[in-house]
Amino acid sequence: MESRYYDPEIETASRDELRSLQERKLKAIVQHAWDHSPFYKKSFQEANITPDKIRSLDDITRLPFITKEDLRKDQETHPPWGSMLAVPMEETQRVHMTSGTTGTAIKILDTAQDWSNFCHIYARMLYAYGIRKTDMVMPVFSFGPWIGFWAGWYACQEIGCLLFASGGMKTEQRINALATYPITVIGSTPSYAIHMADTARKNDIDLAKKSRIKLSWHTGEPGAVIPGVKNKIESSYGCKAFDFLGSTEIGPWGYNCEFQSGVTHVNEDWAFPEVLDLETDEPVGPGGTGELVLTNLDRRATPFIRYRTRDIVAVTDRSCPCERTLFALEGSVLGRLDDMKKIRGIIVYPSRIEEIVREFEDVDEFQVVFKREGDLDEILVKIDPVPQLDLNSLDAFRDKISQSLQLGLNIRATVEILEHGSLPRWGHKAKRFVDERKDIPF
Repeated sequence: MESRYYDPEIETASRDELRSLQERKLKAIVQHAWDHSPFYKKSFQEANITPDKIRSLDDITRLPFITKEDLRKDQETHPPWGSMLAVPMEETQRVHMTSGTTGTAIKILDTAQDWSNFCHIYARMLYAYGIRKTDMVMPVFSFGPWIGFWAGWYACQEIGCLLFASGGMKTEQRINALATYPITVIGSTPSYAIHMADTARKNDIDLAKKSRIKLSWHTGEPGAVIPGVKNKIESSYGCKAFDFLGSTEIGPWGYNCEFQSGVTHVNEDWAFPEVLDLETDEPVGPGGTGELVLTNLDRRATPFIRYRTRDIVAVTDRSCPCERTLFALEGSVLGRLDDMKKIRGIIVYPSRIEEIVREFEDVDEFQVVFKREGDLDEILVKIDPVPQLDLNSLDAFRDKISQSLQLGLNIRATVEILEHGSLPRWGHKAKRFVDERKDIPF
């Protein structure tokens, strides 16, 4: 009988076994960073910590945090790679960059072994979704410095899948490929999966019937765990859609499995997780919510030790039917501290707005604008409806969305219904949230 686990010795290990492995890796990466990274040596010295003081996992709290801004400043001061780099340049093999959506793009270097480890963990996650050697996979990502396409491609290659390259194709060409070839799996951003399905429908192609897609995975932006988005993808392709959690800095760290139980499994042998209270930085237990802090235990070129992800997550207090023993979260990322908005004293997370708006099937695309009118902050939600929406029902449609937003956010938002096709469709990271306010703390 085929195992549901790619790495059963890790995914079903006892807590003692995992802790022993993590402690060994933590000591090694801290010593490596101290010996070879000027950035970390300076950071550790300022925190009055030396590698010999890290004797167990409990000592991780003695290590200083790092942030994306720390790395950005380091690379600006020591261009182009920064003083964090912990191996000689000639030992590195790949360079990737963050998207730069919240600032200057950050460059991340990997050795050949770093990259092999990265792709292996990615393969573990894809295997948990149900991807197998018998699948034909089309990663629908563009070529370029973004790490998601490359890692997904190599991960599928490791599993043994037949791969269909589509990086240079236009949307219509990809649709034709899906209708022509026995492609069973696609990987893309949630936005692009929806855009591709909508484009196919406009050309009288029903991908749920014309393609053989049974499974899709989605990364690069939130969405695949939002019920409205997930349902739209699954109904459009006749498949099961999965959320993929990772970042350029840390790599692939979290995944839901074939059971889709609402539990996110964390690859804690690769990225050690801490969930810390938003006010005290103290660890939270099962059922608690806080910021996710990750330490990559296996990346040598650019180590990330106690990296503040700015992701808000909740520690689960239940098990998954898959019986994995890995540390787990309830649901997916709940929001981001970087994205948090304060509107007239109320904290609003863009992901919550998307969750509410996507409950309406007649919403094709949307955009949210945070702006200031006079002395008051306002939320404007622009709705690009499906083309078949009855024009006589626009007022009622707008009122329903307005009521749902007020109920879900505990604050009033202005809803504007546009003509179909008014808003852009995005292929990579969607730019649905625009903050036009100036000199604001949130």
